[in-house]
Amino acid sequence: MSTTPQKSKKNRVLPWLIVLIAVIALGLGGLYRVGQGEQALVLTFGEVTDTNGPGLYWRIPGVQTVVSRSVTTIYNQEYGYRTSVAGTSRSAAQYRDEMDESVMLTNDNSIVQLEAIYQYTIRDVREYLFDVEDPESTMHLAFEAILRRNIQSRSLDDALLNKDAIEQEVLPDFQALIDSYDMGVKIHSVHIQNITVPDAVTAFYEDVNNAKNEMTQRLDEAQQYEYRVLPLARSKAYELTQKALAYKAEVTAKAEAETAAFKAVLEQYNAEPTSARSRLIIETMEEILGGAGRIVVVDQNSNVLQHLDLGQEETPAGEE
Repeated sequence: MSTTPQKSKKNRVLPWLIVLIAVIALGLGGLYRVGQGEQALVLTFGEVTDTNGPGLYWRIPGVQTVVSRSVTTIYNQEYGYRTSVAGTSRSAAQYRDEMDESVMLTNDNSIVQLEAIYQYTIRDVREYLFDVEDPESTMHLAFEAILRRNIQSRSLDDALLNKDAIEQEVLPDFQALIDSYDMGVKIHSVHIQNITVPDAVTAFYEDVNNAKNEMTQRLDEAQQYEYRVLPLARSKAYELTQKALAYKAEVTAKAEAETAAFKAVLEQYNAEPTSARSRLIIETMEEILGGAGRIVVVDQNSNVLQHLDLGQEETPAGEE
């Protein structure tokens, strides 16, 4: 009869013990820890209701879930190629080309093949996971758009020789485009691994380079010929110019002198036309007959033939 109260007491304690154990299990089951360098999101029925940094927290089991990502880990993303076999201490890594990504066109219609890596960290887990669908693919397409736009603004030689300049220009443009998408990502670096001419068109580029080299050689030869011939031509042109100027001065002076003489004669003629006319006739006859040897004068009214031998010198007296 004494055991009945004890059984009754145990029956009353047992439900409370079960409840206590359930509460403890529920409390322990709802604990979660956010590690260093991580950011955790608390989702209540699929909707983000809280964001927590490193530390120990509690959630409602079955109602709330936790999603966390590292905000300090630097992720690498390959572009233009993929690592097919990772390298080890005994063997080198193996890669495969992604031609759809790597082949690009420059502004002089040349083709290049480009391989690159960009590095990023997640700075806002909520934006990264919930504001953009498939953030990695979106980021990859954004990088491709920026990179192709940069290469298309360059010539072939510029693209092949200025990898550092391409990296410095692509990085801020890439970050600006990512920020416009509200992706919660920080771009740390862009590395151009390699820029080459595809093997399929290498022979054609060699022909182009040979033609350019020959053109440069011809231009140098033409320039040397110019430097050799042009000074001589300029000297000859200067000499001819000076001779022409001297001839011009001489002819002008002679014409002015003749004009002055003619004006003087004209003035004399106008002053005394008769005497001036006679003088002109006499001077003209002197010029015409000055070189004649023998002059024959015919007078139709006379039977005597008169002549004057201008070319015979007068014989001195006493000489035959």
